[in-house]
Amino acid sequence: MTMKGVWPKFWLVRAMSRHSEGPTHRGRLWLPLVLIASISLTGGLAARYLLRSSEREMTPTVADSNGGANRDSTDALIALPQEAVTRGEIHVVSVTRRSLPQELRATGRVHVNEDRLVRIGSPVEGRVTRVLVTVGDRVRTGQPLIALHSHELAAARSDYEKAKAALARAERARAYAQAELERANRLLEAKAISRREQLRAAADLAAAEAELEHARAEVRRAEEFLHHLGAWPEIGDEVILRAPIGGVVLERRVTVGTVVTPSTDLMTIADLSTLWVIAQVPESWAALIRPGQSVSVSVAAFADRSFPGRVTYIGEQLDPQTRTVYVRCLVHNWHERLRPEMYATVTIALGATPLRLAIPREAVQEIGGDSVVFVERKPGRFEKRIVRLGLSTFTPEGEIVEVIHGLREGERVVARGSFLLKSELLKAVIKE
Repeated sequence: MTMKGVWPKFWLVRAMSRHSEGPTHRGRLWLPLVLIASISLTGGLAARYLLRSSEREMTPTVADSNGGANRDSTDALIALPQEAVTRGEIHVVSVTRRSLPQELRATGRVHVNEDRLVRIGSPVEGRVTRVLVTVGDRVRTGQPLIALHSHELAAARSDYEKAKAALARAERARAYAQAELERANRLLEAKAISRREQLRAAADLAAAEAELEHARAEVRRAEEFLHHLGAWPEIGDEVILRAPIGGVVLERRVTVGTVVTPSTDLMTIADLSTLWVIAQVPESWAALIRPGQSVSVSVAAFADRSFPGRVTYIGEQLDPQTRTVYVRCLVHNWHERLRPEMYATVTIALGATPLRLAIPREAVQEIGGDSVVFVERKPGRFEKRIVRLGLSTFTPEGEIVEVIHGLREGERVVARGSFLLKSELLKAVIKE
């Protein structure tokens, strides 16, 4: 019990005891008792008033626009002293109209560019004798990959040798026919033979030349078949499979001794300088996308940079489960940092919007599920305002967000330091 409560009770008890002594003392005792009780009550009320006044001066005030205490109002005002505004580095900006770049962000996944993907197979049946590269190796166009031993190669080389022998015979026959025609021409001039014999010699030369052309064609055919088998006439008895493109070996399915056929996939090579990114675009945005539009791709592994690309294909039908359209983008894979099967965020540029109200994203705070900004009514007094937001975009100054409802052009809102006002508002509500 405090002294303010003890003294009135003490005098009250003393006065009652004296009252019991006799009626002569009543008039003299009641007057001091009333005076002391009045002084005690007045002092307690004054002390309580001074204490609450000092508390109000030390904490921010939250009141409605009419001056009454109403912390639940959406028009709540927060009053801060000037030193608190300076210490909190509160920065106020004006609500302006500006044209916002319209962008669509969709999730996607990185895939190999199938136009630059090659599966290596064998043109003949055979057995693997050497494997010259493995997964992860970088290969250039024409580099040997796998060596095979095949009976078909032996048959093809035999055909080639036969064709060369036939070509040699055809060349000798043509030379003989040419010499016979020249001899027949001299004899005809000397009238030693008939014109018929000279014509027969010319016909023999034409036949020899035709046979020579046929022999040459057979040699070319046999040589091309050897090349098709991955062998050259001057190289040993192995079929050499070579890389048709430069890239990275993604998959290897054979080892030395494996028996292969023309239907066997032996190895996969991909050029990773460009990749496909397949994005899932909501149905409502699909009509705004066109082939050739610029895109920017970002992944969690390289959050500090983006990869440029363009839209190359838009799906013809919706996914029945997600109600999205598949959009294929061709992306340049600088330094081959992107890898197939990475999850990605695809940003598609859709052009600029008309002039719209916009504020910095840092000016918006979330309180109770509502988007809230703090409007400066006058220096040191800020009004809590619930807003409805629209598009957002990133600029060199930072993220900008459209305000659909809740603000007017020219009003001043707190950008940097809005979290401090949110904290003060919640602190005041908790105290209340």
